[in-house]
Amino acid sequence: MTWRTTGVAESTLPLGSLREVMVGSMSILLVRLPGGVRAVEAICPHLGGLLADGTLTGTRLSCPEHRAVFDLNDGSVVVDPFGIEPPEGGVDPIVVYPTRVEAGMVEVDLP
Repeated sequence: MTWRTTGVAESTLPLGSLREVMVGSMSILLVRLPGGVRAVEAICPHLGGLLADGTLTGTRLSCPEHRAVFDLNDGSVVVDPFGIEPPEGGVDPIVVYPTRVEAGMVEVDLP
């Protein structure tokens, strides 16, 4: 994996904000939480919903399309929109990428 800049200063991400960025050819969603910035894949693996349009509650992000809810700490599905008890169900977890802040800029470790 390789550390890459997102072009986003940590200071420009208000607490609770969701910001989609392109890093190379990858669409990444940055989320500012009390414990730091998380980076996850920006597209819901279920039906392609834009997670930047989702709803953040604590460390849980819900997809705007079908209300699947993901834990931003590990990407796991915590609510399946079809009522199936996770981890079973029709929705895959989202990918979470390691982040760090160097010289005030958010970096993501990508494959």
